[in-house]
Amino acid sequence: MLNKKIRQGIAAACCLCLVFLSSCFNPQDTAGSEPENSSAPTAEQTTTTTAPKFKANPLTGIEDVKIADWERPVAFMIGNNDKSRPQLGIEKADMYFEAETEGGITRIMAVFAGAARVPEKLGPIRSARTPFIKIAESLGAIYCHAGGSRAGLAFLKTADVDSINALGSSGGAFDRDDTLKNTKGTEYSLLAHGSMMLARIKALKFKTQPLKPTPFGFGETGTGSGAGDKVQVRFSGAQTVSFQYDTQTKLYSKYNGTLEKGTAHKSYSGKTLTVSNIIIMYDEIYWENKTTKDFRLISGNGVLVSGGASRQIRWNRNKDRLQFAERDGTPLNISPGKTYICLTDLSNIDKTMLA
Repeated sequence: MLNKKIRQGIAAACCLCLVFLSSCFNPQDTAGSEPENSSAPTAEQTTTTTAPKFKANPLTGIEDVKIADWERPVAFMIGNNDKSRPQLGIEKADMYFEAETEGGITRIMAVFAGAARVPEKLGPIRSARTPFIKIAESLGAIYCHAGGSRAGLAFLKTADVDSINALGSSGGAFDRDDTLKNTKGTEYSLLAHGSMMLARIKALKFKTQPLKPTPFGFGETGTGSGAGDKVQVRFSGAQTVSFQYDTQTKLYSKYNGTLEKGTAHKSYSGKTLTVSNIIIMYDEIYWENKTTKDFRLISGNGVLVSGGASRQIRWNRNKDRLQFAERDGTPLNISPGKTYICLTDLSNIDKTMLA
């Protein structure tokens, strides 16, 4: 009888132990689990950060410049008469300046945000002209040309400009294209080569980082109150250009000629020049000698056309910078993208058409 009671007591004690142990057991704990203060990395800790591949283009505001690439602008004089067109590689430029030089004919200065962005074939490269040298000076750009007018070459000697003359010792950065030479003539056959241009700039030991501020900022642009779907700008009796806005791409296509009769300005590759912004600069033009023309390029009024609208702006220039501003003097912000700048005489203000 006693043994039976002992056995019952032992059984009861075992049950109590089992109850106690089960209350202490955590079902999430396993033999292989880490203790509460484990240093095992979390998902956030194991995620690696990818370094950015591109930085903002100082001329367009778009992040498309490789991190390791130089950012100092490089500007090229491009012919723009009938024999010069279609030009090679011009559609690759980040910014354009067009102005009359002589005889009503205009030239284009194609500007790239660094030598690495220059295409392998760009041209035809033409001679230096004073107003473009002034603009290149204000941008802090390396100015590339093939010889120049007497006045232009004289100004280059005193201007704060690093320049490369394609007719000098160019280190292979320029050469004549045989096909262009045979079809268009020697003076329209000179091309720049992007890969060799980079090496030439290194050899000349030019500074490669931006030296001067950009002419405008990027971001909130405000709303223009004027029309801006179609634009027509007169340079001279021999040259008028026009632009038409595409609401889907939000880009302006450029035409040589009037809105009614213009033909698309296509590069050698067949691509029409397109830009996000158009700036018209009005200034006083004058004969610097019996052959070539120049602009005062000190200050004046202008028009910004962007996003299908337009508004009045102002501009100022000296050797240290070119700056665009709102009418009240506030620094100008424009839409990210390429900009086409038309420099024309004050007498052409009334001939500008906006629709």
